[in-house]
Amino acid sequence: MEGDAESGVGRKHHFGVTQTDLASMIEGRDTKWLASIGGIDGLLDALHTGRGGLGREELAEDGGTLSARVDAFGTNRLVYPDPKSFFTLLLGAFKDLTIIILCGAAVVSLVLGVALPDKREEFGYLEGIAIVLVVFVVVMVQASIDYSKERKFRELNSVKDNYEVTVRRGGETVSIPADSLLVGDVLKVSAGDKLAADGVIIEASKLKTNESAMTGEPIDISKDVWTGPDDKDADPFLLSGTTISEGVGHLVVVATGTHSQWGIILSKLIEEPVDTPLQKRLDRLAWNIGKIGIVMAVLTFAVSMLRWIIESAQDGEWDGTQVLKFFIDAVTIVVVAIPEGLPLAITLGLAFAQKKMMEDMNLVRRLEACETMGSATQLNADKTGTLTANRMTVVESVLGGAKLLHQADGPASRDPSVVDQSAAVTSAATGNVIEVGAPFAAADVAGAGEGSGVSRAFREAFAVSVAVNSQANLQVKPNGIIEHLGSKTECALLQLVDSWGYSYAALRLAAPPTRIWLFDSTRKRMSSTSALPKRPGVQRLHTKGAPEMLVPLLSHQLSLDGRVAPFTEPDRAALLLSVDRLAERGLRTLLLAYRDVDVPLEDEQFWDQAPEVDLTLLGVVGIKDPVRPETLEAVRLLKGAGVNVRMVTGDNVLTASYIAREAGILDEGGVVLDGPTFRNMSQEELDAVAIRIQVLARSTPTDKLALVKQHKRMGEVVAVTGDGTNDAPALKEADVGFALGLAGTEVAKEACDIVILDDNIQSMAKAVLWGRSVYWSIRKFLQFQLVVNVVAVSLNFISACAGEELPLGPVPLLWVNMIMDSMGALALATEPPRADLMEQKPFGRFAPLINRGMYRNIIFLSIYQLAVCLVLQFAGGSIFNITCAEDDDDCHKIIPSIIFNTFVFMQIVSEVNARRITEKNVFAGIFKSYYFVSIIIITVAIQVMLMLLVGQTSVGRAIRIVTIPGSGWVASILLGALILPVGFLARLWPLSWSVGPEDGDPLAMSKLEKLLHLPLRRHKEMEYLAAEQEDRDRMNAEEGPFVSAATGPLDATPAEVAATDGDLQKINSLRARTPPMPTNDAAVARMRLRMFVHAVAFVNVVQRGGLPPESAAIKREESSGEDTVA
Repeated sequence: MEGDAESGVGRKHHFGVTQTDLASMIEGRDTKWLASIGGIDGLLDALHTGRGGLGREELAEDGGTLSARVDAFGTNRLVYPDPKSFFTLLLGAFKDLTIIILCGAAVVSLVLGVALPDKREEFGYLEGIAIVLVVFVVVMVQASIDYSKERKFRELNSVKDNYEVTVRRGGETVSIPADSLLVGDVLKVSAGDKLAADGVIIEASKLKTNESAMTGEPIDISKDVWTGPDDKDADPFLLSGTTISEGVGHLVVVATGTHSQWGIILSKLIEEPVDTPLQKRLDRLAWNIGKIGIVMAVLTFAVSMLRWIIESAQDGEWDGTQVLKFFIDAVTIVVVAIPEGLPLAITLGLAFAQKKMMEDMNLVRRLEACETMGSATQLNADKTGTLTANRMTVVESVLGGAKLLHQADGPASRDPSVVDQSAAVTSAATGNVIEVGAPFAAADVAGAGEGSGVSRAFREAFAVSVAVNSQANLQVKPNGIIEHLGSKTECALLQLVDSWGYSYAALRLAAPPTRIWLFDSTRKRMSSTSALPKRPGVQRLHTKGAPEMLVPLLSHQLSLDGRVAPFTEPDRAALLLSVDRLAERGLRTLLLAYRDVDVPLEDEQFWDQAPEVDLTLLGVVGIKDPVRPETLEAVRLLKGAGVNVRMVTGDNVLTASYIAREAGILDEGGVVLDGPTFRNMSQEELDAVAIRIQVLARSTPTDKLALVKQHKRMGEVVAVTGDGTNDAPALKEADVGFALGLAGTEVAKEACDIVILDDNIQSMAKAVLWGRSVYWSIRKFLQFQLVVNVVAVSLNFISACAGEELPLGPVPLLWVNMIMDSMGALALATEPPRADLMEQKPFGRFAPLINRGMYRNIIFLSIYQLAVCLVLQFAGGSIFNITCAEDDDDCHKIIPSIIFNTFVFMQIVSEVNARRITEKNVFAGIFKSYYFVSIIIITVAIQVMLMLLVGQTSVGRAIRIVTIPGSGWVASILLGALILPVGFLARLWPLSWSVGPEDGDPLAMSKLEKLLHLPLRRHKEMEYLAAEQEDRDRMNAEEGPFVSAATGPLDATPAEVAATDGDLQKINSLRARTPPMPTNDAAVARMRLRMFVHAVAFVNVVQRGGLPPESAAIKREESSGEDTVA
């Protein structure tokens, strides 16, 4: 068939089918049409391809562009609906209620300013024009940011859609990007893969797909090769966008990109970016702050109206335009008071972090992961690929009872004793006994030189087993580097076979697998069968897996001389001892065995499960996967950041412990458990040791999921890594799920929040750093903006009550609003992360947005700024020696202009001061923040031009901005600069004598709050915790291996629980003294659960602080006075 494909190129690619024909076949699952073109073979011929994929001649044509095929059938690039246009986003920004009201009032002001002669002579209409222009600029900035966010979201989709797939081209197995896939390609799929295109199966073994993405049905659907019109049961059609849930197979691609079923749906699907949890919290906070602003605006309007009524009644002149002016002032206060910049800041911060994390090899699939990762307290990491280099090499083996050492680097020399390799392959496939005693060459196996007795029969039986029972492939790059495609463990075995002088591809071709049972995390083994041609009806079952799972299934062993001998109990004990010795040195152990079965393949009942009994041992290999050089430092950083790092692996306890120590995870006194022990623990035992577990060996994905749930019920913020399809539930359950980009299946990547493109734990450490940086950026902006809000609103309200002209008019206030919303958010949200953030403890699940340090700074700075503005308002004329005639309107605007200029310079310096909340040096690293410095310079420049240029015009007089004297400039700059020493003094004020919640314990009261007898804080989210946990426990009980029936009430104080130090006997003694509680009383059960959650949280705090329980309370009192971030 491959020859047909190559000859087809000469026909100038007159393909025998059209894209419409293929699309119709897939959409209708039309086997009749498939039969009409000659079945599978006819389809391959029509597409000018073969079972070996596209022909070599076509691949060499036009520089390998395959342009004729692209022209006929298209590419595999998915097309999303067009994003919202800039104009649409602009209209959306104008729909804000306060903007609409303000624009309406400005238009009325403009009309009156033109219609009334006295107002027209005073250029009264200019203020209305200025308000509309400033609002338009604000809306333009908002729309630009929304447009950028939409574009970033589309870019993220394009990155998510492009992943590596394995295809056959020119008879070789190669890896290509998914968007390079073309109609006619032969695509390999296995469990966990996401289908990148529509196709028809040409080879399959126990293949099932999950088509819920297309049909909504969650059940797995069996797929098989269609054999002809008489085959009524087989379903050979595979749809793009669906996933392979079981088995392995090859398909010929028949529809790609927008012509595929998934592409057709996607082109009509409008997917919008959704708000993250932090964005929703900030929206609620903004609205709560806005409500205060609305109240203040109403009061300002009411006071102004009251004074207008009284003064108008006294003078007998009723100027209705003053009412409009009061209304515009009040609406402007609302615009300033509502901190629209908060959602903007988080959007900018997340977008900036997402872009930078991509450079750090973290593909963020869900934006909320950026913010959540900064709060992570637990990281359950896989070993292979994450902590280790995932470059497997067989370095040692135990074959036939003999220990063999293999070369660790590079292929060994070929064995000169194998003269006719093709004959050797054929003999190995037929199972015939070959020459006994042909030794390995010394170059192949160190320690197994001449006279070692390792026969060719043994060697070839081993090589065939490795080649057949594998789904991996080796791809030699042009630079000579061998790339591993598929399981790195299988690739290590394939390289061993290659170093012995055999082609694994030729072995597979001579003995193709007839049935495949892929690796199962529960059985921890994989099996395949192949026919023995010289023994009709006999299938050889090849099995490999964890030694402890397969050793009980062994009954015979293949000796080095190629003869089969019984596997005795002494042999069993010796093998297990050898396995332990390999594991103690950190080697991954794998046992290989086989069995010849004389049962026809047609006996579906027998072959439904792999007959893995009475196996014949081939040997055990020790595979080295070195720890990454950067792992030790990454683990140290994570531990220093308060993140508990633990290894969750399928390796045995000895191997896992060795690697964990080498990686810096396992400390003295750290708990090492295996999966069976973990599964059999009672709830009390889990509560006592869950946090202290540092290694969970021989674990299954179910164990990983159970561990995630256990940590979450203890109030921890959990991150977890996963690569397999079965890891998807744990990735979904975790607060942040990391999928491995290189070794992970597409199902795992779909379930995760972040894809680690290089499978490296160092990338996770960077994700923690960026998560914390985002959270601190939001806090810095929040502190900066609240100071502006408090001062601006309070100043105008006090001025209105005092009967003074409002010092900050609508246009100046809108300019300030732009400074603090758009430019302030851009400056503070784009600062690069600081390394010292990794020395702080995690925020935790319930950290407040505004903590005690922020409250302290806001109070100090607001008092200073308000005092400055009020002094200038009421004594500015005396200070600057400005005396104005009653009818000199321009002179009366000098003091408000000085106040405005001073206010802006105070906000500019306050922006610098906001760079640090608790640290004293606010200039640290400022010149590394290029965006920040640039925005500060731009803001100063615009303010200076506004005062110097606009202040000299009629427009300036209309919007209450005029030129100010030199003394006014000096005062503005000096009073603005004084923000820095005021901020420094604020940071010297002890936190224990401030107000507000702490990061570590949001409910803890400060000394000042206790002295003032302020009411105890309540945290609504904590109130919901108990009820949510009750539901979660009920779900866990339904799922099985997690919640123990031994759980009972625990009546003990936090100090008593802490005193147990996790000792199970002590905990049980506390439980024994507790009287039984009625389980049918929901309120009582909730109260008991709340007590238990708080007790466990207290234990965690004590253990992390390394404190004896009796000193915990004292320490908390002391720490509340420290000027550090909890």
